[in-house]
Amino acid sequence: MMKTRRKTVLILVVLVVVISAAAIITINIPKEPEKALLKVMSDQVDLQVRNVRLTEVGDSGMKWEIMADTARYQKKDNLALFEKLKINLVTKEDRTFVMTGDRGRLNTESRDMEIEGNVEIVSDSRDHFKTDRLRYLNAAKRIETEGSVVMENESIRVSGVGMTISLEERKMALLSQVRASFTGERRKKE
Repeated sequence: MMKTRRKTVLILVVLVVVISAAAIITINIPKEPEKALLKVMSDQVDLQVRNVRLTEVGDSGMKWEIMADTARYQKKDNLALFEKLKINLVTKEDRTFVMTGDRGRLNTESRDMEIEGNVEIVSDSRDHFKTDRLRYLNAAKRIETEGSVVMENESIRVSGVGMTISLEERKMALLSQVRASFTGERRKKE
């Protein structure tokens, strides 16, 4: 019985020594830094969605339909950011403008918008505009850019630097370096 007790005590002592050694080794082994979790969204983004379709009818009777591959919403900045977007804008007079671009920013309070990267506008009267960047100012109901612009339709091609389009007055102005050439239908009549 004494031998059994000695064996049991000896086994317990060995176990305690082994467990203590393992604990000391585990504590003293330098730990690898924890790997950062995969960040899917920026800390600044409150919401991110794919294949977006947003429709809104404003107080002025203007209707917006925004379609984009992706949209991110930043609530604290009142900003919606779009990638690969297409906008159908219908005025209260039922004039239609289709705007496309690589990226866009919409201020969700003022409803002002910026579009950049391969920007194109096509009107219902088949006027076709190309530029690199433009702004839509909601309060003024105006589209504008400081960049180079090309406007074409079936009878004329006009280029310049800087442009404003007043949607309410139905007026367009190219601001500088304006060049024009007649094409298509007008040439045939002359």
